[in-house]
Amino acid sequence: MTKHCYKELPEGYEKIFEVDAKKTKTAVLMNVFALVLTIIMAAILILIVFKNNFHIVIGTDLLIIMLVLLVSLVLYMVLHELTHGILYKIMTKEKLKFGLTFSCAYCGVPNLYVDKKTALLALLAPFTVFSIVFLVPLIVFATTGNDLMSLFFILMFSIHFGGCIGDLYDTYLLLFKFKGEIYVKDDGAKQEFFQKNK
Repeated sequence: MTKHCYKELPEGYEKIFEVDAKKTKTAVLMNVFALVLTIIMAAILILIVFKNNFHIVIGTDLLIIMLVLLVSLVLYMVLHELTHGILYKIMTKEKLKFGLTFSCAYCGVPNLYVDKKTALLALLAPFTVFSIVFLVPLIVFATTGNDLMSLFFILMFSIHFGGCIGDLYDTYLLLFKFKGEIYVKDDGAKQEFFQKNK
């Protein structure tokens, strides 16, 4: 075990909250919020980048971009979860669990209690890395006037942003809702939060 995690919950801690993406209500709420965030972000970026001068012709180029978008989204989903996994592996040295449910893809470290720092690093790694990966080319293509590629990266960033809703919600809980020392048991689709008894 590293100093960032325990196989057994440290003494004096109790479960205070859980987020379970396998539960229908949670899955529906998360996906609705993800879709809303994606649409809002795409609309904002389209207004900023194109400034009412949006002129993409529907044709072969657009179809190719849409096909590339679909392939890129599958690749992104895998890389997003691997990025969680890399941070978890570095911090815990434990075996990872990857999976896919009807509502989300996930990476977790089952049967392990990680400290707040480890949880936050693993949660925010994909959001940070892929925000840079998608925003930098978007800025380059928007600056050079390549509308098709600008649209591609607007859609990739917007879907990424909305798709991080679960990670951002857990981050909000750890930074603003639950104070003090917190441990998280992250089985992938379900995160349980533990706090020291008062």
